[in-house]
Amino acid sequence: MSNKKTVVIVGGGFAGLQLIKSIGNTDLYNVILVDTNNYNFFPPLIYQVAAGFMEPSAISYPFRKILRSSKNARFRLGALERVITSENKIILSNGELKYDILVMATGVETNYFGNKNIEEKSLPMKTISDALSLRNVIFTRLERATRLKTREERKKEAFNIRNCWSWTYRS
Repeated sequence: MSNKKTVVIVGGGFAGLQLIKSIGNTDLYNVILVDTNNYNFFPPLIYQVAAGFMEPSAISYPFRKILRSSKNARFRLGALERVITSENKIILSNGELKYDILVMATGVETNYFGNKNIEEKSLPMKTISDALSLRNVIFTRLERATRLKTREERKKEAFNIRNCWSWTYRS
């Protein structure tokens, strides 16, 4: 039986991976990374995916490959549902994990600064799924615009595309 402490890190973004890099190769801890996706992605380039200039695989990398060089770190796919601090365990969408140390590195949510209109009508751009949805909306509207007959119709459709993009970019 190992005397190593189990560190569970919920969230595989920059903070979670940096912590694993710092402690993942020591003999003091067993590290378990939990995330709802099986990949890490580079958020500063998410707009490139939304615009269709890059494919998602160009800005994402599987957690298991990232952790391959860490002798004490492993990955667990799952969504956090509950933390039971009295029992030092977390409940995931697909099971539970015990921990000695729990680190919450879940990131942030989009802030609409109280503007309900933007919150209800814009398309977010935080995840790869969001970027792909936005890309599909833009490309669909561009395709629709190519079928329009009058200049006024094309101008109106172009405004809809710009409007959609600018709202999403600001979120």
